[in-house]
Amino acid sequence: MKQFTYLSTILLAAAVIADPADPQISNVRLGQNSLSRRVTVRYDLDEAAVVTMDVLTNGVSIGQQNVWAIDGDANKVVQPGAHSMVWHPDKSWPNQKFVASDGIEVGAVVTAWATNDPPMYLAADLVSGDVKYYTCAEAVPGGVQDILYKTTTLLMRRIYARGKSFMMGSPTDEPGRWYSDARETQHEVSFSHDYYMGVYEVTQQQWAQIMSAWPSYHENDACKATRPVENVSWTQIRGDSTFYPDAPLSDSFLALLRAKTGNALSFDLPGIAQWEYAAKAGNGDYKWGDGTALNSSLVGANASDKEDAGYNSIGRNAYNNAMGKYSPSSSALQTTRADVDVTCGTALVGSYRPNSWGLYDMHGNVYEPCHDAYGENNTNPYLGEPATSSNATRTRKGGSFQRGPFRHRASYQLSWNGSAVQDTGIRVALTLD
Repeated sequence: MKQFTYLSTILLAAAVIADPADPQISNVRLGQNSLSRRVTVRYDLDEAAVVTMDVLTNGVSIGQQNVWAIDGDANKVVQPGAHSMVWHPDKSWPNQKFVASDGIEVGAVVTAWATNDPPMYLAADLVSGDVKYYTCAEAVPGGVQDILYKTTTLLMRRIYARGKSFMMGSPTDEPGRWYSDARETQHEVSFSHDYYMGVYEVTQQQWAQIMSAWPSYHENDACKATRPVENVSWTQIRGDSTFYPDAPLSDSFLALLRAKTGNALSFDLPGIAQWEYAAKAGNGDYKWGDGTALNSSLVGANASDKEDAGYNSIGRNAYNNAMGKYSPSSSALQTTRADVDVTCGTALVGSYRPNSWGLYDMHGNVYEPCHDAYGENNTNPYLGEPATSSNATRTRKGGSFQRGPFRHRASYQLSWNGSAVQDTGIRVALTLD
């Protein structure tokens, strides 16, 4: 539901656009301090909802990238009642003249989003536990590449999948595919829920904010904070032998992340189908990736592919990392874990081009576990079967810094016994009701 009102030399009447089934905002009032230019918006809300705001001058939005500096009851779940928020244009839209007394009409669009239908981006502060929501990439404070979202805040992007289907797996003629590989048999998958997917792999500092530990192999002090966490086990990530929808064990990363944010959100690992749909950006009929990164001919096994600029532009892999595809113990480039700099091994998250849905490092850097058990011979392998014992193997997706093109394909899946290894990290997901 939206309520639209102007602030000008004469306060214009409010026009309300609402669906009766949505949370209702009413009694919107605006005020502006002519000296500080701060705009205060007051409103009433009839049920819990995520509230966001846009600012207009003379009826035109100034752009969400200029509205992020808002204090008070905005960009979060707000409870019913009377509320207010304050926009600070000197922070997010400096050097712009728009004081109402100068004859410029200042307006606001206030939107209430149902809690089960929230905005596109979610940002979970790993220090305070606060969870904020933003309507688009431009509305994210500082932009999605800000260091904040690689250190102390977990940023997630909503994937609109509910009621949609896509062709999962790969065609038998996809370069790099083992033609008889049952794990990649193409089949249609339909989704009953939207979900959030981490914009980045979880970094070492983000892990430390929750777990108070720095377990990763690539521990160079000068650059470890925003490298992906790795060398973490299934038990540390989620808990021994537990699978979605069972709750993670209380001392695991995911359980502590839930607790940090008040246990209102069920953060988890993505399912295999969720992971692949996000990696392909919905393009299930396109070979290899999301349809923007590469031509399918560029991911074969030929030596020429190793230096391909298109392949190297989307993620850290065996051919654009100084270490190559072999383990650090066999490399002469360093003698201790602390010697592994960013030219060698994992890359800082976000170093490569994102896919068309704005997700980084879906190909390469570190493998990403999914909550499904490894289903090589299952009749529906991509949906997986819950593990029944602690010995069940897990599924990993996405390839790693140690591997070449064929393992980086979106359809490829690899088993994992759950032990801590330096090529496997974590990307967080959140399924919506």
